[in-house]
Amino acid sequence: MSRFNPLAAIGRLFDNKKFLVAFSLVCAVIFWLVIDITENPLRDITIGDVPITIADQTDDNGNVLSPIGSYTDAVTVTLNGPGYMVSKITKDDINVSVSSYADVTKPGTYVLSFVATTGKSGCNVTKISPSYIKVVYDYDTSSDIPVEIDTAEFQQYVDTDCEIYKSSLRSNSNGDDITALTVSGPSEVIGSIAKVVVKPILPASDIASTTQNFSGSTVFYDVVGNEVDDSQLVYNTDTYVRIVVYKTADAVLVPTFANMPECFASSDSGLPPYKITAYDELQKHTESINHVKVRGPVDSVNELSVSGLKLSAIDFSKVKAGSTSFNVSFLLPDNVEVVDGTEEVTVSLELGTLTTKTLTVQPSAIKFEGLGDGLSASTSYKKAIKVVICGKYNVLRGITANDIVLTVNCNGVTTATIETKWLKAAVSGGSEAWVNSVEPSEISIVIE
Repeated sequence: MSRFNPLAAIGRLFDNKKFLVAFSLVCAVIFWLVIDITENPLRDITIGDVPITIADQTDDNGNVLSPIGSYTDAVTVTLNGPGYMVSKITKDDINVSVSSYADVTKPGTYVLSFVATTGKSGCNVTKISPSYIKVVYDYDTSSDIPVEIDTAEFQQYVDTDCEIYKSSLRSNSNGDDITALTVSGPSEVIGSIAKVVVKPILPASDIASTTQNFSGSTVFYDVVGNEVDDSQLVYNTDTYVRIVVYKTADAVLVPTFANMPECFASSDSGLPPYKITAYDELQKHTESINHVKVRGPVDSVNELSVSGLKLSAIDFSKVKAGSTSFNVSFLLPDNVEVVDGTEEVTVSLELGTLTTKTLTVQPSAIKFEGLGDGLSASTSYKKAIKVVICGKYNVLRGITANDIVLTVNCNGVTTATIETKWLKAAVSGGSEAWVNSVEPSEISIVIE
């Protein structure tokens, strides 16, 4: 029995060409590594754009100090180590931090030096560039700063008969006016702000002369008028600028009347003949006018330009001999005012020579209007009702008690009751006459 000879077995392997090729490759790699390590043991490598982090600090009272302004947020690091190791290092393997924050105890400018480490054993950091930076630390604070709206460039887009009445900054969330903007940021920056100016951003095309909303551009200024960098400030930007445009125009004066006789209401003008005058304080005399100059929201003024400005009502029951002129005021829409100095006017009715006549009418002539279904009304008043009418003599002499219409308004009464109601009198037939008074003016009625 032959004995196994290891050397002979190994010798036979080298007779195998495939084994010999593989063995040669392995040896070549080993030789290359040995040479690389022994001939070039250490190598420098430079890696750029390595990120750094500057942390917040707290003072002795626990207040937070934050880095403000712009500063380097990445550095370049040079490492030294075995070539086969440093060649595989990336910036993600390097940690750069501030060596010490011990001096950062209050607001100010500080020089912060860097240290860098890598998790690769045998690799050392030989250089950091830059090796330090200057950083400003400050407290975060907030302040309410009054807002100014700058509409100087806006006026050129407004019609000549219009003007910017007022403007305001408003919140998009609820539409409320913002008179002061709450601004947060470094105390040094906040302290340098003297005012906040918001300018409406104008459209590319001409705008209509009416109240509109616009986007706004917010600019902060210091006491000498220089712009303050707002990159570190936090404030409400969900806002818009509301610009209210007012128009000035002439409005024709239109008298109004209560208890006006039907004859005037059915006339071409729908009004009795009249003249309007006003006292001119500057000229110290009374002059006739038919219009005044008004200013207000565009839509309201446009409406007045078409329909006229109504005057407070004149009660025709007060019109009689010696009392045909009445001082009246303007019935102005909201936010509209008269701007030509006229405070009130006098309406004088041109009705000729007036007189009065007294008639007596029996209570049985009263008509009850507006009764509910199934209800009837009566009065226990038995005395004659005295009605005083007014007009020209030749008109009044043809009017009798039969031309007087007495009515009681029972609208709203739905159940049986006893109530005191106003008694109303009018002249029928379209005569140019009207009632000055009725006595009694109230009567008790029974509804059943």
